[in-house]
Amino acid sequence: MAIFKSKWQTFDKLLWILGIVFGMLVPVLTDRIPMLTRVHWVVWFLLIVNGIYSIWIGVHVARRQQRVFNLLIFPLLFLLAAYFFMPHYTYYFAPAYWAVSYLSWAGQQK
Repeated sequence: MAIFKSKWQTFDKLLWILGIVFGMLVPVLTDRIPMLTRVHWVVWFLLIVNGIYSIWIGVHVARRQQRVFNLLIFPLLFLLAAYFFMPHYTYYFAPAYWAVSYLSWAGQQK
């Protein structure tokens, strides 16, 4: 039981919650807004919002000195949502998000 307690304490809950929000909920829900054209949706939510979030992930993981595998949480959740709920061209954003978060993580390493 002590193993589970120690793992739960080191588990970054904020990273997972925000990964679900920005990787699954925001893209799927904003895709359904009737006022947004597809171009505005891609630019504002997939490029700008998720791009800024990807940069934040890299900095967050680097500052907390977590494993680099935590950078995969958001892109994998996004890929899962893109596979089931979004157009197929959005698959290509997942490796881009990983690359941006990895570069921001590597930039913070000393």
